[in-house]
Amino acid sequence: MRLNSNALASLRFFEAVARLLSFTRAAAELSVTAGAVSHQIKYLEDSLGCKLFYRLPKQIKLTEEGQKLAVTAASALRDLDQKAAEVIASSRSSTDIRLRTGPSFALRWLVPRLSALRKREPKMSLRVIGAYGHVDPVHRNFDLAVEFRQGDLPGLQSEVLMEEYLLPVCSPQYLAQHNFLKTPADLTRCTLLHDGDAWEFASEDAEWRHWLDEVGAHGVKSNQGQFFTLSNMAIEAALVHQGIALGRASLVKDLLAAGLLVAPFRERVKSPCRYSLAYPREIADRPCMRAVMEWLREEAAKMSERTMLHS
Repeated sequence: MRLNSNALASLRFFEAVARLLSFTRAAAELSVTAGAVSHQIKYLEDSLGCKLFYRLPKQIKLTEEGQKLAVTAASALRDLDQKAAEVIASSRSSTDIRLRTGPSFALRWLVPRLSALRKREPKMSLRVIGAYGHVDPVHRNFDLAVEFRQGDLPGLQSEVLMEEYLLPVCSPQYLAQHNFLKTPADLTRCTLLHDGDAWEFASEDAEWRHWLDEVGAHGVKSNQGQFFTLSNMAIEAALVHQGIALGRASLVKDLLAAGLLVAPFRERVKSPCRYSLAYPREIADRPCMRAVMEWLREEAAKMSERTMLHS
């Protein structure tokens, strides 16, 4: 049997549903509605003349035919994606590098240092992609990534770039208005500013709760205050005197040095996450890839040395 173009297009939807066993999760991954996914699966089933899923209460299961097709579809799409990535990579200039990292890290750490990289590699074309959340190594839109996470990125070569340390920070004005702040226990009377999406699968107060537990301030409620989806938003809120943010040392160092933020306490706590450098093994030996990675390692080493001196 020869599948027509519409049935072939439906295979992408089928592979996602078969892998996730959920129309809703497949729809979210493919950035379409669950109804669109259901329609595509129905069309594929009609084209093949067989059922691919059992629709059960609150769940779906692959039929025997569906299981067989799922294996073939996953393999075929994986091969196609890999070949497409190779074609795209070969068509791009060897001096073009796409670097993905979190928006907060990009704004506070990476961008201020890029002039040094440009001086070192004037012919390089660097595209910085500010993104966070799930990384799909197969459908990636980057060559190199710096990710703040607890483990390695599956499917990519990973190495530790830099450890991170956490410390509460606020504006000098906020501290002057809250001059009772002497110990971490005094935070009960302050507004905590949160990165509510600090790392993958973290709770909204995970970062503050980790710091408070480590310093023994168990009487402070970690789930109170204002919540943001980026660390940089919490830092900006601290700069305009809205409360105390839990700063990441690499992101607030310059603000502390300039006196725009102050650290009420000496306690610095190692973060559960670290910055990982991740990349596909097959392009790691490109000269520009090596140049960017070496520069990132050097800058991270300088940051780590300064952090240790002041910890």
